[in-house]
Amino acid sequence: MRKSTHSDTRTALMQSAERLFAEKGIGTVSVKEITRAAGARNLSAVHYHFGSVESLIKEVFIERFQRIERDRLVRLAKVDTSAGENRLLDLLHAAQAPFLETCLDEDGRRYVRFCLQLASDPRFDMAQIIAEAEAVSILTLRGLVVDCLKHLPAEVLSTRLRQGFKISLMQAVEYADRVEDGSDAPFDEAIREASETLAGYLRAPAP
Repeated sequence: MRKSTHSDTRTALMQSAERLFAEKGIGTVSVKEITRAAGARNLSAVHYHFGSVESLIKEVFIERFQRIERDRLVRLAKVDTSAGENRLLDLLHAAQAPFLETCLDEDGRRYVRFCLQLASDPRFDMAQIIAEAEAVSILTLRGLVVDCLKHLPAEVLSTRLRQGFKISLMQAVEYADRVEDGSDAPFDEAIREASETLAGYLRAPAP
């Protein structure tokens, strides 16, 4: 029988944390629950492997986010930046598609639910966490979207972009629920609806 390794324990802790946070919310899950679910014998395993619960949470987010990030960069590079009125929609389609695609498998659905719990927790600064994840695609997207929406005041647009990230997470969780329930949920239709909804929100005239 193979002995558990440092890497095995670390992975088990991340997987257990992601599942519990997705199901229960970040503020209601204890370290003891995470370690027990991971099969770790030592209750200090989280602090040994990650330093703190906060660092564990960030690691869970970043690990899968970086895979999504690579796909998003490829898609954004293919967008025709001279596409006129369709440019914003094409950019949002390219940005949201990798995230929605993760909902097609069980692990991905759990991840998007975890992300929404994280973004909804006021104790965490999502902008800072994304910066720590070295999300080049998000910075690239932000610059391109700002260029599409020059009619909006900078303060209004900045607020909408922050809120737009959470809207994208809500859309992904809604799609994950549809997939899991066995509802008719064609991916092409889901990404089109998500992109059009977010574009409409971002484009709306300033109050």
